[in-house]
Parts: sequence; structure tokens; C-alpha cells
Amino acid sequence: MKKMFSRFIPLLPAAALLAFSVFQPSCANTTQAPTGGLKDTIPPVIRKVDPRPGTVSVPVHGTKVTFTFDEYVTVKDPKGIFLSPPQKKSPKYKIRGKSVIVYFAEDLLPNTTYTIDLTGAIADNNEGNMFPGFTTVFSTGDAIDSMYVTGIVQDCNTLNPIKGATVMLYKDQRDSAVFLERPVAAVKTDDWGYFALRNIQDTLFRVYAVVDGNGNNLYDPDEDRIAFLDTLFRPVNVVNDTVAELMKFDMKDTLACQA
Repeated sequence: MKKMFSRFIPLLPAAALLAFSVFQPSCANTTQAPTGGLKDTIPPVIRKVDPRPGTVSVPVHGTKVTFTFDEYVTVKDPKGIFLSPPQKKSPKYKIRGKSVIVYFAEDLLPNTTYTIDLTGAIADNNEGNMFPGFTTVFSTGDAIDSMYVTGIVQDCNTLNPIKGATVMLYKDQRDSAVFLERPVAAVKTDDWGYFALRNIQDTLFRVYAVVDGNGNNLYDPDEDRIAFLDTLFRPVNVVNDTVAELMKFDMKDTLACQA
């Protein structure tokens, strides 16, 4: 397996960003023909999620998650509907009115916390304004896992961020697990190589980052790139209430990156 160099560096808590739009009032111009109005540049807004985020004791069979928006939407990229822990088959969806209904080809696991991330998946019908992203969480057990970790994935040669890499956690500590089993938690990196794995267990994990070419949530050495931590990781040892930790992965293609 290709190796990697990794280290931990501190990251100060990010400040919350608040965006808003201001519309300037103006008088009507009666000397010109109507122009059709301003172009819609406002992305869709979620109005309701069912089951509500944080719901526990969700049935393992036949569960659907409905996201209702303030306008009619379309699924721009079905791969953007990302379930963690992932299943063998990707989630399916239907559009009904202003709602996107997500359902699963397989039964859910018992006593498991699940997240669904919509980043990069949804746009409005008229202008194609992308929904900025949203993650909901629910559990088939009686509690929601509450630990989290953040980090970045980058190319070890150029130091450029790796967009769309899948960061995977395994409780199975065998080296072969990433080849044979799907992770117990996973998330995609954003445009800056950043990831935030939320609602994970307080336990020991092996951590991998894979550029997953075929989207099967496994490492295929003939076509995928990989990075990994060479020690076991436990989120409770890294994250506290005031300072988050940034986990840094160096993605590599060749053994030259071991230096």
C-alpha cells in the first residue's frame, strides 16, 4: 500500500459567516418597456426535514428522508447525496413538488448514527442556483454519536488541495479493511480539500483518504489514490470545546512522496 506523511497542526475555531442580500427600492419607470425583472440569484432554502435532524429510533427498513425547500428544485448531481456510513448502492431519490425524498436500496444498520450530506447535489429549477449544502443526522438506535474531526487532504507534491476525496473511518484495524469493507463513517472533501466528519463514535479508528474513481467507497489500487494515518486515531483525544484539530493528509501517487 502506498504510504503517506501526516501530522497534526492546530486550527482555531472558524468564525461563523452570515450572508444576506439587500434590495434597493426604486420607482417605476413608465417610459421603458418591462425588462422581465431581476435575475434570481438566491439559492434554495430548506424549510423542513422529515425525520427531523437528531431523530432516534428510526426504522431500519423502509426509511425515507424528505427535504422540503422554499421553491421547486432539481437534483443536479445525484452523487452529491452522500450517506454515511455508505452502503453498497448509493441512495436513490424522488422529487415531489418542492421536496426531495431520499430512500435507500438496502436496510439500515441497527444502533447506527447516519448522516446525509446534500452538498453539491441540489439546485433550483429556474436559474440553477446551487443549494450551498446541508447535513442531517438520525440514528436507528437510542442515541446520536456526537464526536467529530476536521482536516484537509492535499497533494504531497504540489500541496494543492484535493477536491472530492473520500475520508473514511474504519473500526476494523486490519490493513486489508479499506480494500474489502466499506467504512463506518465517511465524508467528501470540499473545493479546498477540507472535511468535517461529524457524529462519529468515541472509539479507535484507522483513517484513510481515497480519491474514489468509481464511487464504490473502497480502495481500488489500480485506479485510486490514497492517503492514511500510520497510527490509530480517536476523536476524543483531539477535539475539545475550544480548539479543533486539523488532520492533514498528503495524497500521493508514487513512493517519492514518502520523503
